[in-house]
Amino acid sequence: MTTAIRRRPGRIAVAVLAALGTLGLGLLLKLPASALETVTAVQRDLAGLDYLPAAGVDGANGPQTRAAIRAFEHDNGLTADGVDDPRTELALHNKVAEVQRVANAPADGQYGPVTSAAVRVWQNRRGLAVDGVAGPDTMAGMGVDRTVWMIADRKMAQHGWPVAAQHGCLVTLWTHESDWQVYATNPSSGAYGIAQAWPARKYGATALDWRTSAATQIQWGLDYIKSRYGTPCAAWTFWQARNPHWY
Repeated sequence: MTTAIRRRPGRIAVAVLAALGTLGLGLLLKLPASALETVTAVQRDLAGLDYLPAAGVDGANGPQTRAAIRAFEHDNGLTADGVDDPRTELALHNKVAEVQRVANAPADGQYGPVTSAAVRVWQNRRGLAVDGVAGPDTMAGMGVDRTVWMIADRKMAQHGWPVAAQHGCLVTLWTHESDWQVYATNPSSGAYGIAQAWPARKYGATALDWRTSAATQIQWGLDYIKSRYGTPCAAWTFWQARNPHWY
């Protein structure tokens, strides 16, 4: 396993595929394993987002790195297995790019020295601890949602719902439906994603990246809940009253 930081075909491929949106993941899944990120490149992204300490950027895919990957996957609606697979790399690339856009760094999905320097400037201007790492406080200040639940809370507020009153209902509803997994697929109906849209293509009314985007799936799901039930708690009440459960 290489420990050098090099620009490999995988780096360019992930960036291009992220830009392709809907088609990106399908193409990425067809890449050979050699085209995926180096361990070190993934570690740098994880360290830049504060999932891995800087000392953990060592090129070794050991327990510490796998734990960091699991934490990132859990926060971003992915199967938390600690495996650096195409789905995880696409989500990691996109999250780094979100930070880069706010920090006014090139949005290439690579958390390298240029991004770290831009984040330090951003932190300094806002009186935050200047370390070049986009941890929870920095991401919160940037308005970059660190977890799928933070995306949902922000969007619930945009829908005019009191988050404190509705958060628990929504979390419970979608935990039962999909366990908040972006790629969750009902084997019987084909319902898909965090909100379990059926047919899955309904998400496309919100954005074309619906197959891979937690934000798009959550937006569609909340729009659906508001139009059909009024609030997440009303949707949860409806779900509980049905057997088999659905909403």
